[in-house]
Amino acid sequence: MSPVEHILSLYPFTEISILGDFNVHHQLWLSSPITDHLGELTFNFAILHDLEQLVQHPSCLKDTPNILDLFLNSSPSPYAVILSSPLGFPD
Repeated sequence: MSPVEHILSLYPFTEISILGDFNVHHQLWLSSPITDHLGELTFNFAILHDLEQLVQHPSCLKDTPNILDLFLNSSPSPYAVILSSPLGFPD
């Protein structure tokens, strides 16, 4: 049983949020030019746990714009994602 499955078994109506700079790539889901193994695993994890990806616009604007920052949520309606200028230099 995964940690998410364990939490949901204890609290079946809890809201799940997972967010961060994952650096995964998925052609259909994240508009990436490629799909890598971690992108496929992350996509399958989100589908399995009924999580919606809320970041819909590229958050990395180097040579090829990519969505690298993920905000996966089980109850997305109260949230809005707003992209703004970076605070520093990108990695």
